[in-house]
Amino acid sequence: MNCNRRHRWIREKTQQDLLVERFLQNGISVVTDDYPHYESSFWGKHVGRMLAKEWGNPMQTTPYLTALPYMLDEADGSKKIIKPALDNGKIIVSNRYFTSIVHQIAKMPEGEQRDNFVNWIWHAGYDELNIVRPDLVIVLLVDPLICQENILQKAKRNYTQGHLMDAAEEDFNHQMESASEYRKMIAKEPERWTLIDCCNEGNLKSKEEIHELVWNEIKRRKLI
Repeated sequence: MNCNRRHRWIREKTQQDLLVERFLQNGISVVTDDYPHYESSFWGKHVGRMLAKEWGNPMQTTPYLTALPYMLDEADGSKKIIKPALDNGKIIVSNRYFTSIVHQIAKMPEGEQRDNFVNWIWHAGYDELNIVRPDLVIVLLVDPLICQENILQKAKRNYTQGHLMDAAEEDFNHQMESASEYRKMIAKEPERWTLIDCCNEGNLKSKEEIHELVWNEIKRRKLI
């Protein structure tokens, strides 16, 4: 897919904000979250330091190790933020979550090693760490080249320690592999995962168009 950015920037945070506003307009109470917690949690800060290559390049380290701080941050947030909110009847809208760990799957060689890691990562998160399983994962599909252009326009982020991109973002082949793995997850679990194509005939859709697709998908699945 080759999309023309045309001065538009698709961000998960933008879509999160639009979705929260839509819920509130419909009288639905919402709690938001955003992972990793780079600034506010012990393990989230660890993720940031790792992505800034403070201890070497994490892209050259087995994901059995690099996935752990992500999972521990998400398990902590699941316990302190998500479970209490759900117990109080709230809807959670999260900008990234444990399901974003798919990018770690892409680090493994194709075949048996990757399959074994897939089984391990979901068991570790959901069964061992008791991370809350989401009802719906919405993947916003944008060409990795466009994603990298967008990253270069971001405001400075503290955790990257002065670098424009973190270790995962600057590895284009990894981004391509990650996109492929997301497609596999959507095909494997269509009852929980869905894809929103953010391009139309080579042009990036507006944030409003994408939001309507997101909202219609939520209604179609009768989650409200």
